[in-house]
Amino acid sequence: SSGINAEYGYWGCAAGKAKSNAKTELEKIKMADMTCAELVKEAARIIYMVHDEVKDKMFELELSWVGEFTNGVHQRVPEKVHAEAEKFAKSAMEEDSDSDEDMS
Repeated sequence: SSGINAEYGYWGCAAGKAKSNAKTELEKIKMADMTCAELVKEAARIIYMVHDEVKDKMFELELSWVGEFTNGVHQRVPEKVHAEAEKFAKSAMEEDSDSDEDMS
């Protein structure tokens, strides 16, 4: 053993059909400056944003997290956090479509 203790971690990763678009959005977020609840909202926004309503089937948003506040155990986010994140994501989508309409 070299005696070097290296710590590895992810700030975010993406998988699935729209992973490159999702990864690009993840890279724009200043994660170190945000709370986990804020990050869950951003994750929901990105999931809704990269979902193609024409090509992709409907989905159910599932959100989970792990951290010191969960004692390192992976858990679904509480219902209140989930509801706030989904509302945030949907309103961000509406704002985005409104701004698209303003441009035409």
